[in-house]
Amino acid sequence: MPQPITAALPMGISIADIKAVARLDVEGKTVNQVFSDLSRVLCKTDLEPEWLCPANMVDDANEAVYGARHSRLWPEPFAHDRISVSVCTGTSEGWIVHVDWISRRPRGDSFERTYSMMPLLRAKVFSSDHAWSLARVIARLLDAA
Repeated sequence: MPQPITAALPMGISIADIKAVARLDVEGKTVNQVFSDLSRVLCKTDLEPEWLCPANMVDDANEAVYGARHSRLWPEPFAHDRISVSVCTGTSEGWIVHVDWISRRPRGDSFERTYSMMPLLRAKVFSSDHAWSLARVIARLLDAA
């Protein structure tokens, strides 16, 4: 029988205690502040990634291309918005964990809604198991869908 993967949890926390992992307080914080808080928590676990950074690494003003600026407030919960945590393969090696803001807002005067996505954070690891475990903990910490 395969052993359960417990690397997804901070040291000393079992799978049964995942709900004991405290969520980060993101209310009123900037993307950079949430990044710092998340980094601080992850460095105390077995899951620390090779790197973690805001998606807009150079803090470019063009958020439509590069993602949320460091000084942008962390998105507040809204009925049709979600923080999404996903995993994909890296361009040259490893795996990238994406933290994105998915928004579905009304378009003009119609009942139709359009989707938009804004990158918030990125993390890199070298194995798929590590990536999925890290994604699980980040989703828990950020209360993401």
